[in-house]
Order: sequence, then structure tokens, then C-alpha cells
Amino acid sequence: MSQDGRSTMSEHIPRRRTVVPGSPEAVEIMRLTAVVAERLQARHDEINASMNEAIEHSIADLDDPELRDMLHASVEGNIATILHMLRNDIPVDHARPATAATEYAVRLARRKVPATSLRRAYHFGSDDLLAQIFEEVREIDVDPNARLRLLHHLAGWLHSYVDWISRIVLDAYEDERRQIEERSASIAASVVRGVLDDVPGAHQGFAERTGYRLEQQHVAAVMWIAQANLGVDHTERLRSLAGELSRATKSATPLFTAVDRNTAWVWFGRGSHGGELDRTSVQSVLADDPEAGIALGRLGRDITGFRTSHRQAEAARDVASVARTGHQLTAHGDRAVAVVAMLLTDIDALGVWVADVLGPLASATEQAERMRGTLLEFLANGGSYQATAERLLLHRNTVKYRVERAIALRGRPLDSDRLDLELALEVVRLLGDVVLP
Repeated sequence: MSQDGRSTMSEHIPRRRTVVPGSPEAVEIMRLTAVVAERLQARHDEINASMNEAIEHSIADLDDPELRDMLHASVEGNIATILHMLRNDIPVDHARPATAATEYAVRLARRKVPATSLRRAYHFGSDDLLAQIFEEVREIDVDPNARLRLLHHLAGWLHSYVDWISRIVLDAYEDERRQIEERSASIAASVVRGVLDDVPGAHQGFAERTGYRLEQQHVAAVMWIAQANLGVDHTERLRSLAGELSRATKSATPLFTAVDRNTAWVWFGRGSHGGELDRTSVQSVLADDPEAGIALGRLGRDITGFRTSHRQAEAARDVASVARTGHQLTAHGDRAVAVVAMLLTDIDALGVWVADVLGPLASATEQAERMRGTLLEFLANGGSYQATAERLLLHRNTVKYRVERAIALRGRPLDSDRLDLELALEVVRLLGDVVLP
């Protein structure tokens, strides 16, 4: 109400923009809607040209004459559908999309035109049509309140139509994009396996078919999601993680091949002088996804390095799959990983050998674990108590006590089988309780 007690015009307008079927005003608003639709139909060619011009002026991806023709067909199909529905009072939820509209969306996906262009086309097109509708409503000789209510109804109806058709065409776009990606991934996977298996001629056209160059340095990786639900496809999650790792390590766009729903093979292109992946950067990215694991091969060059680095990544993955250390990153270049990978053919025999070499030191207790860790670091530092203490942030006497206690517990001097001792300690460090009695 106004201050003088009279009703203002806005108070007569319901909050709902479109008219409620069966309401007192519905019959008159529907009659006026049909009148507006007939007037628009009489100007069909003009409206069609205006909408096409508005869209073409605002979108930069329409240089292709074929795409432009398909856009025009889509616009004409949408206008025909809209005017038919308005003239005959057909609800939006009873609409059927014009074939040209979905075909245009599919063609955009095939040409790799971003979906934003599709959204923008409907945004600018509907704005232009709404302006045409408003002009026609202004020409109708009706009560101002009825004219305003009619404008609200038509604007609300058009908004509902655009929301509906946008979802339809975007779904068609995404379906086509997914099918293209799946076909491309299948082709790329076949080509990659051909190169790995040294199939004659498989490397020819590799870059064109996969988007990745063999003539550079590579670091191969095996990526997975630990303890994943087998019913869930984690491919996109792994693909996204590979992209983040590529950016963090300043690598070229990675070559990604899904092995199954939970595992992927990846190659990070390092150009001519990229070097190994920065370990800190890799661990920083993995920290954001605690369930993700990655095994890395060493840096390799050209097609031979492509294959070799992959085999190394697979070997590191074997170590990671057996180990229960909880480490997210396992690299073939890490200490003893390459050797331990070769020992995994018989885990039971490996456990027996570890127990034979370490004796009572091969015990799954915290005390034995501390002694093994100290002894391994002592051997790695050339038998220096001081250097070991600095590395482990311990007092020199503590290191000396643990080393002497480990030697006594094992019952053999260090020099009797030093190589076996170091290797057995490395095996336990990497694989943990799996190889302990």
C-alpha cells in the first residue's frame, strides 16, 4: 500500500513470473500471449536475421561457414518451436527440441569449440528475442497492469524455455565430447602399447595420434588410487592429478593412458633438458590427495627411454604394491628400489633369506626397527658414528649403543657378509612387515 492507502501497480503483480494455469487472469494472458506470438510470426524472417546477427557479433568461434550454417538452422528451429508453443499454449515441459539445435551442439563438440560458445549463443539469442517480444507487447492496446503482467509472463516463459533447451543441447555436447575422448583414448592406448611392445611402425604418426612427442626426454609413471572402491571409475581423478603434477613439475602436457578404473600409465615430457621430476613438487601435489600413489621411472630419452622409463615405473609400482609403508611416492631411482623389485618374484623365499641374514634383527618390534634403521644409516655413512648421529639427529653415544646392540643381537660381525646385510636391511626398509617373520 502507498502512504495514502491506495494500492500501487506492483502490488497487483504476483511474485511468480509466469501465469498459473487455471488462475483468474490465465485466460486473458494466454489470449494476449497468442496475439504476441502471431505478430512475431508475421516478422519471422526479420527476427531470425536479428537473432543470428546478435549471436554472430558476440561469438568468435563462427569463422567456419559450415558451423555458421548450422547455427542459422538451430536458430530457425528454436524460433519456430518457441512461436508454435506460445501460439498454442504448450507448456515448456511438453517441448521437443529441434533436431538442428542438438546437431549444432554435437558439431561444436566435434570441432572442439568450447561449450561456453554454446551457452553464449543461447544467452545473446534469448536477449535479442526478448527485446523483440517487448516491442510487440508495447504495441498492444491493453490496460497497463495487464501489459506489465504479460511482459513478466513472457519473460518468465522464455527463461524457462532457454533453461530447458540449454540443458538438452549441453547434454548432447557433453555426450559427444565423452564419446570423442573415449575413442581418442582407445586409439592412443593402442598406439602406446604398440610402441611399448616394439611393434614395427607403431611409432609412426605417434604425435599426431596421441598429442605427445617421442623425440624428447621422458619420465614415466604408474598412478593409482589406494584402497579404491572397484565400482567407482577414478580415471578422471587420476587424469586431473596427472595434469597438476605436470604443471607443478613444469612438464609438457602428459600422455595419459587408463589401464583400468583405478590405475593409469603416464609419461611426463621433459623436453630436451628438463631433467628428473622435482621430488618436492611431486610430494606437494600428492599431499592434496592422500589416497593417490605414484611410482616413477628414471629419466629416459626418445623412444628407448620411453619404454625403459615405463618398465622402471612398473617395477617401482611392484615394490609399492608389496610394501606397507604408506608412502605415496616410490621412485625407481630411490635407494635399493631397483634391486628389491627384482627380488619380488618369490616373497616367501625373500622373507626366509632376510631372516637368515638378519637373525633376531628380523623382528617385527619397534626396538628391532630402531636398531635396523640406525645400523643401515651407519653402514651407508661408511661406519661413522658421528655422521650417522648427525643424519639421524641423535647423540653419538646413542648411535654407538644401537649399532653394538644390533651386532650383538644378530650374532655376526659386520664384515662377514656386509653386502647381504645392507641389502637385507634395505629390503625390510622398503617392504616392512611383509618380509618379517
